[in-house]
Amino acid sequence: MPDIAVSLRPTGGSAVAGHARTHSVTVDRPADKGGSDSGPMGGEYLLLALGGCYLSTFLAALRAEDAEAEATDLAVTVTGTLTPAPTRFTEITVAVGAPAARRDLFDKPLLKAERGCIVHQSVREAITVRFTQQWL
Repeated sequence: MPDIAVSLRPTGGSAVAGHARTHSVTVDRPADKGGSDSGPMGGEYLLLALGGCYLSTFLAALRAEDAEAEATDLAVTVTGTLTPAPTRFTEITVAVGAPAARRDLFDKPLLKAERGCIVHQSVREAITVRFTQQWL
């Protein structure tokens, strides 16, 4: 598998423009931390990256099981627990909410997503990552 690279450059104050392939994002700090709040903080992007990687891997696995399957009734919330000195995430919870009637369809792709997500595999030895499901 080839390496993945992104580029970043400051845009003023504490804001940074990040570029990945043809996509751009802004990274910044909240106003109460000296930023202009023009984008999520890096830590928030880490949580978004984990959740996005997990969810997109899940969707690919779901479609491999059933090409017609949709998952618009599934929601993912990613919560990081911070500890100070140095400030870092010590635990991240990836919580999935989905209708109980879809459990048989979603169970296997959810497990494949947990095992196949690059971000999870990259951080799991440094940060405890818990995956939970709530079947509604």
